[in-house]
Amino acid sequence: MALLDKMPGVGMPVSEVPRALRELWKTDEGESPTKFRAVQSNLILHFGLEATESEAKVVLDRALDFARRYPSRLICLCPFREVDEQLMRGKLFSQCYLAGGSKHPVCCEALMLGYTPDDAEFLEHQISVWLESDLPTYHWFHRVPEERILRSYLPFLKMVRRVTYDSSIEGHNFSGIDWPCPRGARDLADARLLHVRQSVGQFLSSYPVELLLQNLESFTINHTPSLSGEANELSNWVHSTLIDAGVNGLESNVKDTTDGDFRMDWTYSDEKFLSIHLDNNLASGWIQADFGSGQVDYPLHLKKISPQLTLAEALFF
Repeated sequence: MALLDKMPGVGMPVSEVPRALRELWKTDEGESPTKFRAVQSNLILHFGLEATESEAKVVLDRALDFARRYPSRLICLCPFREVDEQLMRGKLFSQCYLAGGSKHPVCCEALMLGYTPDDAEFLEHQISVWLESDLPTYHWFHRVPEERILRSYLPFLKMVRRVTYDSSIEGHNFSGIDWPCPRGARDLADARLLHVRQSVGQFLSSYPVELLLQNLESFTINHTPSLSGEANELSNWVHSTLIDAGVNGLESNVKDTTDGDFRMDWTYSDEKFLSIHLDNNLASGWIQADFGSGQVDYPLHLKKISPQLTLAEALFF
């Protein structure tokens, strides 16, 4: 069964989706639909052939949560694996919830398109018809291989403002792609590190930069497989920060472990050290350090960013 058939909503021919959408939001005469339906952007969820039903529904739920806070029209692209699927097919899903009382419902919609990978050249035309015009458009890739993006989707991405993806799921960070969209791409793994970077940066800012960098030789990050993206993004952040401070070519190592917590260690040629431990939810941990004035133990109790705010961080900032 195709992924499109496993997603919620009402199936219909592609040409019928705009009409069904107009009927869906038709209101009594004189009543404005903007009282309960406001759209500020378009968000395209682009699934690959390897996306499972459970993963796709999680991504859709997160996008719907995002759309409640940042009103958006969702467009889901669901590829067909079956060879007998020849035509594009559509589906329409809507959801309303109450905000501030029963007289103030908030509603959002998801327009879904089933297509074969060979139809990629027609996607730009079809999706442009479904977009809310004159609003920014964002694109979320999930399980779409890098070679497929390079071969089929780069021209299409010229119409979007920013791309996002999750390197902890994809297994790599799409570093070989020259994104044509104005604001490039942002890794969700990087966005999930926002609260970690803030806490670590606040701790380190209490020490002189010269003291932190003196005799620094290398740093190592250990992580479980589920946090591979976060580990690589943290390594990139540390390297970028050190380069800004005038340190180039510092040795680093990002290691995958099957157990244990998320951990970063800085190694010095003298007796100084820095060790940062985090649980695998990136919600709590501790910092141990000695920069020459005695060991310091600093507990970390982090307010983890919700999935909808993580997505907003990746798309908007």
